[in-house]
Amino acid sequence: MLKSSIAKRLLLAGVAGMLFASPASAQLESALSTAKASTSASAASQQRVERLDDEADTAIREYRAVLQQKDNIQLFVAQQDIFLQSQNSEIASLKRQLGTVEQIKQGMSPMMLKMAIAIEDAIKSDLPFNVEERLARVDRMKAVLADPDVSPAEQYRQVLNAFKIEVSYGQGIDSYEGAHPSRPGNVVNFLRFGRTSLVYMTKDETEIARYNMDNGSWDVLSGADALAMRQAIRVSKGEAAPAIVYAPVSVN
Repeated sequence: MLKSSIAKRLLLAGVAGMLFASPASAQLESALSTAKASTSASAASQQRVERLDDEADTAIREYRAVLQQKDNIQLFVAQQDIFLQSQNSEIASLKRQLGTVEQIKQGMSPMMLKMAIAIEDAIKSDLPFNVEERLARVDRMKAVLADPDVSPAEQYRQVLNAFKIEVSYGQGIDSYEGAHPSRPGNVVNFLRFGRTSLVYMTKDETEIARYNMDNGSWDVLSGADALAMRQAIRVSKGEAAPAIVYAPVSVN
């Protein structure tokens, strides 16, 4: 009887222990679940914080890039303003110049006509070399000046070209064949020493004469000048090496 009673008591104690133990286990499981949920929530929060921090860094970099672009654009605009002011000044200058073009054109025509006349007068009062050729050039120049279809620039170029040619005659020596001054049927050699002296010599070298600017006649030179004239003609034609040549001149 005693053993049976003890066994019953032990059985009742075990059942009671099991009844008391069951609520504690449930609480532990609940606590563990809560801890796990809290840990997951903390990890998710940390990820959000890191993502927001990255987004903030990206936004800062983009903002700084925008500020740099803004500064670059402001500098570009400032440079364009300088260019615009320069162009406006140039346009204003061109407008002022265009306003005077017509006045310049009106003044150029009389000036070029006077220049043409001056060239013609200078040829007629100069040594009589290549006269026909030089006067023909003047006639062509006058025709250009009288042509309204020719621009003022081209007209001015023609006048300046005639002046340059006339100026060039004052340099160096030149020889050419032409008609005898008093016997047009005979051909002689003319020799020009710049604008200092003009001489002709017959083909047989028996007659040599120098043009006299004072009276417009030809002064006959001695036969002793034939050798010097022959040498000067060869030098002028490139048939002899350059050398010193002497021009016959009159001494007043």
